[in-house]
Amino acid sequence: MMRRSVGYSVVGYLVRGLATLMFAVGTFCSTGGTAAADDAAVQFVQKMTRELIAANRAGADVVFADTLRRNAHVGAIGTYALGSYQTQLSQQNRDSYLNGMVRFISRYAATESKKYQVSHVQVTGPSRLVNSGVMVDTKVHMRDGSTYDVQWLLQAAGAGYRVRDAKVQVLLGEYWMTPFLKDLFEKYIAENGSVNALVLALNR
Repeated sequence: MMRRSVGYSVVGYLVRGLATLMFAVGTFCSTGGTAAADDAAVQFVQKMTRELIAANRAGADVVFADTLRRNAHVGAIGTYALGSYQTQLSQQNRDSYLNGMVRFISRYAATESKKYQVSHVQVTGPSRLVNSGVMVDTKVHMRDGSTYDVQWLLQAAGAGYRVRDAKVQVLLGEYWMTPFLKDLFEKYIAENGSVNALVLALNR
């Protein structure tokens, strides 16, 4: 099983982070009227939020997967996650790899998201341009009174946006999500000999 092969702590941290992001921002989202009215990136985050709310209520990995495919830059995330092994992914296995990656994230997100008790999430200001895309800031309010910040990195896709990455900021530091996925996948490939082994594991 892939989870046991790479070590529980690595997978657990990745899964908890991804599940927290998907669930927390899918609970409730608000922002000032001025910020949202003419800010396409903020509007995208709000639309994504509504879809995540529906996915959370459904509690099914297939709904999370559909939401990811509509809102995430799956191709860019998947390519980055292979790290130094990118050139080993054959074109004929690309779709299978990306579909397996989405299934892997969605399956655990659907399970783990039930454990997080979020009060609400706020979009805390207008979007801003950064070197790698557009950033939208949100604040997650937990029911126990604690809070933490999540920043969504968006990239243009057609006439809209897709999520390229997300950064969680907590007391002990800040953590981008895709490097965790990259670390997990690279370790699995190194331990099992090929990208094809990863593709098979993701699609089990």
